Amino acid sequence: MNRRTSASLTTAAVALAAAAVAACAPQKSAGTAAPMAAAAAAPTAAATCKPLPFDMPTTSTLRSSKKKVFAYYFPPFPVSVDNKDPSTDQWATWLNPLGSNGQYKAIGGLVRDRPYYSRAKRTQSNWRQLDFEAEVRQAISQGLDGFIYEHHTSSDNRWNQLPAMLAAAKAVDPGFKIMLSPDFPTTAGASPDKLVSDILIAKGHPSLYRLADGSTPIAPFFPDRQTPAWWDTVRAKLAAKGMKTVLVPNFVYWPGTGKTEWNSHIYGYTTWGAHWVSGTDTFRKASVEAHARGRIFMSPVELEDVRPKDGRFWEGSNSGLLRSTWEKAIAGNADWVQYSTWNDYSESWTAPSKERGYAVGDVGAYYLTWFKTGKAPAIARDALYYFHRGQKTTATYDKTKQTAGPMKIAAGPAATDNVELLAFVKSAGKLVIKQGSDVRTKDVAKAGVVSFTVPMVPGTTPVFQLQRSGKTVQTITSRTPIRKSVTYQDMTYHAGGGVATCARS
Repeated sequence: MNRRTSASLTTAAVALAAAAVAACAPQKSAGTAAPMAAAAAAPTAAATCKPLPFDMPTTSTLRSSKKKVFAYYFPPFPVSVDNKDPSTDQWATWLNPLGSNGQYKAIGGLVRDRPYYSRAKRTQSNWRQLDFEAEVRQAISQGLDGFIYEHHTSSDNRWNQLPAMLAAAKAVDPGFKIMLSPDFPTTAGASPDKLVSDILIAKGHPSLYRLADGSTPIAPFFPDRQTPAWWDTVRAKLAAKGMKTVLVPNFVYWPGTGKTEWNSHIYGYTTWGAHWVSGTDTFRKASVEAHARGRIFMSPVELEDVRPKDGRFWEGSNSGLLRSTWEKAIAGNADWVQYSTWNDYSESWTAPSKERGYAVGDVGAYYLTWFKTGKAPAIARDALYYFHRGQKTTATYDKTKQTAGPMKIAAGPAATDNVELLAFVKSAGKLVIKQGSDVRTKDVAKAGVVSFTVPMVPGTTPVFQLQRSGKTVQTITSRTPIRKSVTYQDMTYHAGGGVATCARS
């Protein structure tokens, strides 16, 4: 994985609702049913099912905004690696502590989650493109403008699917665009010729993201492993082949200071992330500084960063990091936003998944709409979402099996063991979190988005309610029991919930 170096209901509105339902309903291609797990719970009447707590603008309205939102797509973790049944595919192996020839048995498996979209083995030869199409639909239903797709040609075929991704975007919606994040040689003085040829694979494709002047942004991860002059050479070689490009370096960490030597060589700045709530104001400051330098800024958004394979994680504070990164992008007047990432299940992912359903995307869609329109959306429907781990971070684990030792905080604040109810309420009410006999309440005085957190109670399965005038308006039960002890630690935040009349997770 080369990215790691250390690390009023209008017709249009009805159509958007239909698209959102289609994103969670079973996807069908000629000759293959391709069922999605839990699809039976998806509503069948698109016009009566509005899965978001607010009225999201039409896709065309969102895309008319100069502000753009992309999600970073990491090719090693597609919907399917091997086109097998989900019970026996590569994902099942990665989730199995004894899978992958036991490579990750000391920590309990490579990943703790997998994509929400599942399907039987496909008979079509273009199954990879069809899987990409399902993900493009999911991304569009959340309001995204496109993917930032990391790529290079490789003996590992997962990295060679840029043409399939471009074809998928074109097939689903020509307005959904792919930005390039090419991998590159990092040795000093290395030839850029292979990088140039890898970029030229996408030359002229209608789904390639371009600026108004026709230039193609390229956003390589950790670009400072080469010099600005080296990147100038890359761009010159591409220009000689008829492909005009601009550089948007995706620095591992840029808080708005330094990197001045890059300014005359680039179109804008971006940074990968900080991974905890109190560190997110650097993104607002970085946006202000980028603008002062006459450049755009692409602000990062993420839920958390948890790396079982490395035995480390950062505290994301339930939905706190997701909300805070969005808020800083808005406060800093960022030009673009980057979800870091869509699908890197070994670190940080925001795509619909088995352990989170659509919760992350639903919450993100609210802030995305705010970001693009400049106004927080009005809450039109009550919705309850939960975010919590399935264990305390101090819970006893089986040391004879998890022999790598405990998962540790890599940096930032200490871990917290809270259960969160994130409520979108259209009027005043009372929020309730029940964990067995432990019942906590919070009065809400007006419509809005309210985060209610309480200490975790092991041995229970949280139940979340919204009450008004002594009556329960909505109840959801977590799909994740809180265990007193575990075999292997799982420090990821599980999530779920939504609008009561249009439950998807």
